[in-house]
Amino acid sequence: MTGITECFLQTAPRSVDRYGQKAGPKPFAAKKKEGWAGFSLIENLVTLLILSFGLLGVASMLAMSMRTHQISRSHSTAVILAQGLADRIRANPEAAAQGMYRYEVAGALAASEQADCLSVSGCDPQSLAAHDLWEWSSMLASSLPAGKAWVCIDSTPSWTAADYYGDPLSVIPGTCDGNGQNYAIHIVWDMDAERDGELLLSSNPRQTDGHLLVALQGDT
Repeated sequence: MTGITECFLQTAPRSVDRYGQKAGPKPFAAKKKEGWAGFSLIENLVTLLILSFGLLGVASMLAMSMRTHQISRSHSTAVILAQGLADRIRANPEAAAQGMYRYEVAGALAASEQADCLSVSGCDPQSLAAHDLWEWSSMLASSLPAGKAWVCIDSTPSWTAADYYGDPLSVIPGTCDGNGQNYAIHIVWDMDAERDGELLLSSNPRQTDGHLLVALQGDT
């Protein structure tokens, strides 16, 4: 007699809902893998890093744009000042022919106010020249940062920028030969990136300060 092996398949009891119907097995819920949340965080960090580099680039472009605007504005102001003085010199030919419109930042040729020229009468050409230079130098000082000027007689002004490299307080006066009746108007101002208040002319665009030269031909 052969043995009989009985196999019983035991099934889990099925729950019954409130209507007496047997409820089906619960659907399988996939278990969330542990590394997904970390991967999402890394993506966010990379995005923030890329965004930060982009913002730094925008800030750099904005700073460069502001500096370019300041340089352009200062140069335009210097041109207006030089043209204004040239008009004053042309309007007073007698004093101009005598070299009365020569001007230095300090020293014997420094400008001073002339009380006689504050009224309609009583102002001779020489006094008018001195008063013009006083008014003009006051506008220069208030319009340009550390603005300074030299107005000299120069028959052959140099248009080569390298001839003026160095300290303009000593270089520019030495370039004027004092011959003839041609006026050379030199205007310098603080334009370097640091805005340190010191004037220096060089070939380095980030270190050099501003320099404008306007030549005015006199009567010969």
